[in-house]
Amino acid sequence: MNRQVSIRIGIAVIASSLILLFLSHYFFSELVELARIYLTPDGHLNDVGVAKLRLAMYFLIACIFFMGVLFAFNLINKLIERLPLQQWSNDISRLFYHDPLCARKNMGKHYFFISTSVAILIHLLVLTFGRPAWEGPIDHHSPLLYVVAAIILLVSFSPLRKLEIGSTAKRKIKWGLILVAGFCLAIYGEEVNWGQQYFEIETTEFFSLNYQQENSLHNFFNPVFYHVYSFVALGSFIVLSYLWFTNKPKGMVTLLFLPPVGLYILFLIMAGSTYATELYELYFAVLSVLYAVRVFLCLKYPGELFLEGMKGVR
Repeated sequence: MNRQVSIRIGIAVIASSLILLFLSHYFFSELVELARIYLTPDGHLNDVGVAKLRLAMYFLIACIFFMGVLFAFNLINKLIERLPLQQWSNDISRLFYHDPLCARKNMGKHYFFISTSVAILIHLLVLTFGRPAWEGPIDHHSPLLYVVAAIILLVSFSPLRKLEIGSTAKRKIKWGLILVAGFCLAIYGEEVNWGQQYFEIETTEFFSLNYQQENSLHNFFNPVFYHVYSFVALGSFIVLSYLWFTNKPKGMVTLLFLPPVGLYILFLIMAGSTYATELYELYFAVLSVLYAVRVFLCLKYPGELFLEGMKGVR
C-alpha cells in the first residue's frame, strides 16, 4: 500500500474513532435499550450489565483508534512486510486447493469454496429459520441425496474403464465404488423405512418392537443416536484432521476414497451440529453428494497420481 494512502486512511479512521467517542454519550442509551430488548431473557438490564456494555463500547472505539494509528504511521505496511504472507498463501493453496488425483487445475479450489459455501448457507438458514423439524419436509426429502450420490458413484464406472492403470488398483476402485454406493443406498433405505412411507407397507411383527414401529433397523437404537452422532461427527473430524495435516496417506486408491481436505469446513460444522440429529443427517446427505462428485471428477480427469499409478499399484 502506498505510504500517502496509508496515512490518509489512518487519519480518516482516527477521526472516525474520535467522532464516535464524542457522540457515545448520545447513542449509548439507544445501545442499552437494544441490549435490554434483544440480549436479555427478561427484558431487564442491571447496572453491571450497563457497565459491561459501556466498557465494550469504549473498547471497540479504542480498537478503531489503534487501527487508525497503525495506518497513519505506516506501521501496517511494515507489519505486512515482516509477515510471510506469500508463503502462507502458497501453503494454504497447496493444502486446501491442490488435488493430485484430478487434472483439472481449479477443481480443488472450486470444490473447497462450494462445499464451504453450502455448509455456511445451511448454518445461516438454521440460525434464521430454526433447525429442521423432525419428520418435516427436509427430513423427508433430504434422503434423496443419498440416491443421487449412489448414482454418481455408479456412473463413475464409465470413466474408470478408460483408465490405463493396473488391474489390482482398478479392481480395488470398483469394489470401493460398489461399497460406498451400497452404503448410500442402505442409508436411503433406512431413512424411508425401505419404502414403507411411500407404499404404506404395514410394519412387520419384528420391526414393531422398535421405537417408532417402522420397518428400519436404525430405529431400534433411537435413544442412543444423540451420543452416536456426537461420537461419529467429532471422531471423524479428529481422525481426518490427523490424516489431512499430520500423516496423509500416499496410496492412490486410499486418497481417492478418503474425503479430501476441501471438506474441512463442512466436517467442522458437522462436528458442532450433533445437538440436532435432523440437522446432522441433512449435512451428511449433502456430504455424500459432494464426496461422490469428487470421486467422479478424479476418475473422469485423472491427475498426476493416477498417471504414476499406470506403472504400478499400491
